[in-house]
Amino acid sequence: MGNLPLVTFAFISMLGMAVPGPDVVLAITNGSRYGVRHAFFGMAGVVLSDLVLICMVGLGFAALLVASEFYLSAVRMVGAFYLIFIAVGVLRASEAPRHRFDLSLPDKGHSTKALILRCFMVAVTNPGAWLFFPAILPSFIDTNEPIAIQYAVLAIIAAVADVSVLMLYATLGSRAAALLAGPNAMWIDRLYGITLLGLSSVLILQSLGHL
Repeated sequence: MGNLPLVTFAFISMLGMAVPGPDVVLAITNGSRYGVRHAFFGMAGVVLSDLVLICMVGLGFAALLVASEFYLSAVRMVGAFYLIFIAVGVLRASEAPRHRFDLSLPDKGHSTKALILRCFMVAVTNPGAWLFFPAILPSFIDTNEPIAIQYAVLAIIAAVADVSVLMLYATLGSRAAALLAGPNAMWIDRLYGITLLGLSSVLILQSLGHL
């Protein structure tokens, strides 16, 4: 491995995931709607996204994208519009009354796949991840050792860090749902929908060069 210890990468990964962003908002939302156990499907989508991005860093594609302002802005715009799409869905769902958790989710194969895909798309179009991995990973790579194995180890550490942090946020969401069960639960969805709209607005302004 590189000159920096792996525990440093684990700490940086957990700190980066802990900063509120689209992944965190969806973890809280999924925890409030489906419970912590089923919110794990969404976390699997985030982990899959990290694996894809880490592979791209290892192959050199991520650095090329980050170096191009045009393509990075394109990623921001795609991420922004996808967040808007999700936010509209969340806000529309908030109009309908619901129970504390949607316990029918495990019985709907298409729903679990949709949850994984939704979180994957949000994570993979998050410009923060495109900037984070190319900037951090090379410091932990020793070019005198097998590169693929080192990236695999870093990917596992990133996956564990993601799940650990997102599990805490999902638990927070489920606790909030417990406190605001019944008709009051709609305010959780509305808050998350508005937050997603805010995050999408920031991405659009960044892509247009206003931030």
